[in-house]
Amino acid sequence: MPVKQLDPLTFDTMKTVVVRSLWFSPLHTLRGLRAYMKGMSFSEQLGPQALAINEWAEGTAFSLPFFIFQGDSDMLTPPESARRFFDDVTAPAKEFALIRDAGHFASFRHPDRFLDLMLTKVRPAITSEPLAR
Repeated sequence: MPVKQLDPLTFDTMKTVVVRSLWFSPLHTLRGLRAYMKGMSFSEQLGPQALAINEWAEGTAFSLPFFIFQGDSDMLTPPESARRFFDDVTAPAKEFALIRDAGHFASFRHPDRFLDLMLTKVRPAITSEPLAR
């Protein structure tokens, strides 16, 4: 089933944020945009296979900080599944946060909220510098 029907929020984000960014980017050509869209069509076909991936198979012990920030309405990586994996992870620092009113591309849909999480959660975990805001 196409993303448009499966997850309207993700489709809308792709259409209004991601593709629009590529369209107006001076770093991308029309040929590049066409290649991107072709790649997305190919990726869409891999969706059912992606559901069979076992995230735990690669391990859950990390020697570096571990973060999951995602949309609360993510249908491609459901928050409940991500939370179960997060709960099994051991890491020197870890944080889980949901971004309201967002799907799979939460960082594109609400970059302000994503940046706030990066500055308040990630930066302090990877540096000893105090947060200057």
